[in-house]
Amino acid sequence: MTTNIANSIARIQGAQLKKAVALFAKLKMNTSEAVLSVRQGSISITSVHGGTGLRITLPSDSIGQDDCEIDLQGLKDILGGVKGIIEIVTNGAVIINTDSGEITLPFNPGKLALPNVKQETASVYSEDLQKTLRKVLPFSATSENKRNLYGVLVEVTDSGLRMVASDGFRLGYADTAAVVSKGEAVIIPLQFAQLLQGIIKIIPDSEVSIRADKSAVKVQGEYFELVFARPDFEFPDYRRILPGSFRATLEVSREELLEAVNRSTGADKVRLTREGEVISITGKIGEGNFVHKVSVAGEGELKAAYNPKFLKDALVAMDCELVSLGFVETNSPLQLTPEEGVAEKYLVMPIREF
Repeated sequence: MTTNIANSIARIQGAQLKKAVALFAKLKMNTSEAVLSVRQGSISITSVHGGTGLRITLPSDSIGQDDCEIDLQGLKDILGGVKGIIEIVTNGAVIINTDSGEITLPFNPGKLALPNVKQETASVYSEDLQKTLRKVLPFSATSENKRNLYGVLVEVTDSGLRMVASDGFRLGYADTAAVVSKGEAVIIPLQFAQLLQGIIKIIPDSEVSIRADKSAVKVQGEYFELVFARPDFEFPDYRRILPGSFRATLEVSREELLEAVNRSTGADKVRLTREGEVISITGKIGEGNFVHKVSVAGEGELKAAYNPKFLKDALVAMDCELVSLGFVETNSPLQLTPEEGVAEKYLVMPIREF
């Protein structure tokens, strides 16, 4: 590899840099202005487009320092087939040495600053943030036509943070421990919540802060910063649809119920009916009918139809052996909660037919 006298030299795993560049593409920022920065022990990429800004910093074997404009789409193309370590040298040009050869790009000095957001809402461990987002994201509306449901509500609780998502047909929330400094709720739009999941998977951060003022939200760790315009809509009052009491509270094995629901893949709906010591799960796939039975404990009757995918998403989100099913009536949502506690709840609206 070339190591002529240079302003900076950085060596990094090509696959790691490739994953970082792909994060910008998820925000359609791969054609936006971007700056590559080399510092002692790290390399970072910063891009700003409209009210959105993203900086990703990766540990690297680097010396010197430099800042230059970079074409993210071009860099993505260069990294496409790269394996192993790459070397980036700045010396009046940007020289990228890979296992397949040397690529020289023009050097244009550049700097980009992300907007500053001072007010901190909470600080949370990245692992807890990742786990909680994984639990609730499947329940978010995926179309911006449902504007006030397009994303995740983050609100302060007595013990930390609660994240809530709903698409109007089901709802999920999960609590996580956090150090809270301000009680104001924040909405993270879906594309940014999904991006955070991707960032945390490849960035070795331990703690993440969430900051918000009247116009912007910043989510920041030691190795990344994400800034976006604060949504100008309010998340619906989800507490209004949480059942206060149940006619039936039943207990089932999460694994058994999930297995039965998985075997129902392809059905538009499944009917859940309490029959003594079992719940019968019935439905139709094509011209064929199916019946699956799951052992049940507890008091009360259950008779309603649900979308099997919605039931599956709730069951997959939980990490427990036993699930509590709270049933009010045929036209009311079914509540699924881990038997071990109330740190998370999932509601699935019924398909009316009885």
